[in-house]
Amino acid sequence: MIMRTLILLLFSAQIVHSQSEPPLRTVLDGVYSDAQATRGKDFYTAVCSACHGNALEGVSAPALTGTRFIERWREGMLEPIYDFIRERMPFGRPANAKPIPDDEYLDMLTYMLKVNGYPSGANELTPLLLEGVMFVGKNGPQPVPDGALVVVAGCLSEAREDVWILSSATEPVRSRTLSEPEKRPGNLTFRLADLEAVPEFEFAAHRGQKVQAKGYLVRQPNAERISLTAIERLDARCEP
Repeated sequence: MIMRTLILLLFSAQIVHSQSEPPLRTVLDGVYSDAQATRGKDFYTAVCSACHGNALEGVSAPALTGTRFIERWREGMLEPIYDFIRERMPFGRPANAKPIPDDEYLDMLTYMLKVNGYPSGANELTPLLLEGVMFVGKNGPQPVPDGALVVVAGCLSEAREDVWILSSATEPVRSRTLSEPEKRPGNLTFRLADLEAVPEFEFAAHRGQKVQAKGYLVRQPNAERISLTAIERLDARCEP
């Protein structure tokens, strides 16, 4: 009887956990409607096509479609893309110009998704969904690409004098993808580069501790590294 009760409690806990952490959605899941993308096309044509081209192919500004565009943003959420175009586009817009409504930028983002071949769905994309939908390539989620600004957690150690590494490190994620540090240990190793970028951090004082590093990912066989922009201690011990 006691064993049965324990099993039921564990099963209930798993249900509660799964309900508290909904599965990650991606742009492959149909997160916008066709009507929304049609509105976005009108806005894009009026405001953006002169620089980015009628087909998003790029004219005097970068293309908003194709492999290079996808590689720049994939494995991050939609929110950074939306923020970028809302805050910076169109380029050269006078400061005293009439503000462009946020919903028009949101509609244009859905038009960009449509042109890039991502499927539509029954419902419109809303501002609240932006931070919960990942932008991925056509093959679904993949490891973060080379050059991305990432966050990695791991155990700090000194391989040799002034050469510091993260061992048992987690898979890198875009810096704005994680809402909190990853608690589970990983199985990766990264060398930490550009230590001078974090002069306030005393590496020797944190030897053997669990830390979280932020920086630019350098993909190189057997020599992957993080070009640091920030680092902080997570725990005094490396054990999970």
